[in-house]
Amino acid sequence: MKVLEVLEKSITVFCIVSFGGSVLPALLTGGGATDPDAPGAVIYFMAVYVMILGLIAARPSLAFRIPTGSPAVSLIVALAFLSALWSIYPDVTLRRAVAFLFTTAFAVYLALRYTFPEIVRMLATGLSILMVLSYVSVFAMPAVGLDHEQHVGAWKGVFWQKNVTGRMMVWLVLCLLWLDWTREGKRWVVRPLLLMALLLIVMSRSGTGLVTSILVAGLLLASGFVRGGIRSFAPAMAFILLVAVIGITSGTTFWHDILYMLGRDPTLTGRTVLWEHTLMSIQDRFLLGWGYGAYWYGAYGPGSTFTQGWGINSAHNGWMEAWLDLGLPGVILTAMLMGRLLIQGFGAIRYSENRAEPAWIFTVGCALLLISVSESVFLERHSLNWIVLVIAVTRLVQRRRWAKMQARMEGQQQATYAAYASSSPYGTSYGGPPATGWSGPVRPG
Repeated sequence: MKVLEVLEKSITVFCIVSFGGSVLPALLTGGGATDPDAPGAVIYFMAVYVMILGLIAARPSLAFRIPTGSPAVSLIVALAFLSALWSIYPDVTLRRAVAFLFTTAFAVYLALRYTFPEIVRMLATGLSILMVLSYVSVFAMPAVGLDHEQHVGAWKGVFWQKNVTGRMMVWLVLCLLWLDWTREGKRWVVRPLLLMALLLIVMSRSGTGLVTSILVAGLLLASGFVRGGIRSFAPAMAFILLVAVIGITSGTTFWHDILYMLGRDPTLTGRTVLWEHTLMSIQDRFLLGWGYGAYWYGAYGPGSTFTQGWGINSAHNGWMEAWLDLGLPGVILTAMLMGRLLIQGFGAIRYSENRAEPAWIFTVGCALLLISVSESVFLERHSLNWIVLVIAVTRLVQRRRWAKMQARMEGQQQATYAAYASSSPYGTSYGGPPATGWSGPVRPG
């Protein structure tokens, strides 16, 4: 059984590496490092889908729980398929919806199959593999590892673009910090990897990645201040609000200087022009959108001006991209997921017995909220951004269901005891209720 478990975890890590936004699927199948939709890459991901099906089929009881792991996530996947009915490219929408389905199913499988420390360790392992390969590509294959176009000299490693490098390293930094903070990982391994990840973020010149890494570190370290009584909670929240006010005031006053410090211009590297075009397209199909994955497809589609002229295939804003794909319902469902991460995650940090897992989940929500301003991180197929979000949401749903089940079982036990006491002529003076064979709920692994 240990051999099978090692094999299962190895396949899981391989899938994490495959969904890491790297050029490896294209390179390994004979394609170039510029076309993520190369025929070889499509075949590669079909093989990954078969592996995912194998992982799920090996756990039949878990397979039936995947559709209900998070109802909101399942609704989003169903809406992606349904959008083929009004998509401008129905065949493209169906193909990409299948990819989205397998990406989502893999994330829910991870959330339900493993304990939380195991999930974080496997994410850290997969991302560390990509990081090491990125360092190798920078020095051994600079044609792949360095940016030679818009950001000449920036380290992008084995990822498609330097901003993708920054985003993936943010998740690696978060996982490594969590492992070090909770002592779930060996520090002589975790800390050198953490320094390598931070160096790669700096060398990639990803301003969003650097700011988000600082954010996740601060949130993890500050999560302990929201616990305890009002005497400790109130000063902590007052300090956090004060920092937020100072940050917002400084940002609105010195935003030009901050942008230049982060390597951005006032147009956010042309994003403002792109957003104006995107907002007009959203108004054209405000309710239902253009169909999942269809807006940026083709040489004559509505986004062809940017795909052909600028090489851009996304709105570079998570909320706008969701609106283009699935319209107003997609945005509402995405907002529900983010609201659960932020509100329920914060509540779990404050009131639950174990704050380690909720702290990671809440930090994921804050990081996604920040990244979504300038990058399309929601509803992505073959993307760890979406996988991390779905894992966090599913874990929260399962924690809530577990708490309800535990409360219900404790209530039944108390009711049984009360019924026995009321029917006994001696009340509770002699003995307790008859044995029921139940000793409390067993928490699922």
